[in-house]
Amino acid sequence: MEQLLEKMRKKKRPPYSFARQAGQVIAGNLWGWAVGLAIPEEEIFGYSLEWLNYLIPFAIALGVHTVGNVGRIQGSYSWALLGAFSMIPLKYYGSDTISIAAFISSSVFEAKASQWRRTPSKSVSFTRRMFVYGGCVLLYSSLWSSFLYFNFEVTDSSGETIKFRNAVANFFTSPLFKDFLQTLNNVFSKLWLSGWNESWKHLMDELDPHGERQALNVLGLNEGSTQEEITAQWRKLSREWHPDRYMDPTKKLEAQEKFMEFNAAYENLSLIKTRRSKKNRSFQEL
Repeated sequence: MEQLLEKMRKKKRPPYSFARQAGQVIAGNLWGWAVGLAIPEEEIFGYSLEWLNYLIPFAIALGVHTVGNVGRIQGSYSWALLGAFSMIPLKYYGSDTISIAAFISSSVFEAKASQWRRTPSKSVSFTRRMFVYGGCVLLYSSLWSSFLYFNFEVTDSSGETIKFRNAVANFFTSPLFKDFLQTLNNVFSKLWLSGWNESWKHLMDELDPHGERQALNVLGLNEGSTQEEITAQWRKLSREWHPDRYMDPTKKLEAQEKFMEFNAAYENLSLIKTRRSKKNRSFQEL
């Protein structure tokens, strides 16, 4: 406190701090971009919401003002807002207006608004602090939710773009998700009828942790196939898809991939069969 009082006596205004201004620029950028991204690009109920872009300077100024009022320093929001409104004329030049406006806002705040906090801040109850904190989290998360719903797009394998909300809606009606729901339904049905142990066993079988089902599908075999059947099918497919049988480069490459896939499936199944055989022998000896 003595050092702080000495600084206050020597300098009427707080000294410049690069770290503090950098924090103001970062916070102003985060809030400005969050609001800008959250504004729907499409018309809502036939109305354009582009006019909401005028809220971006208020968000930039809020970020600058928040960081600028940390600790023993304080300043007016109006100066930060004045600097943030510089983004409106900058928009006509097509530059990165939010970042530049955040820098200008922080510079104006440091030059005109920054001053010593000479009286301690009033104590605020824990309930009020949590209420304010929760409101800020809710507001910030709602901005990103708006961006994801209205503006965020994903690109499919063919290079076409689709709205994220449509992709999510299509996912919930996709065969993959329906199979997942069916698997969960089977597990819960097993739990209801047979108990926890049988349900866990059924879940492990569905998840296929060892890749046994996948390997059987690759070789075109059913569950319960013997080692002799697995070996015979592997030899048949290996002969059919051996790369040396094909001269066309495209077909040869496809054959190489198939050949490697069959070998990997066969090795995995053989390893699983060997482990089970050893385990069964151990149980018999016991």
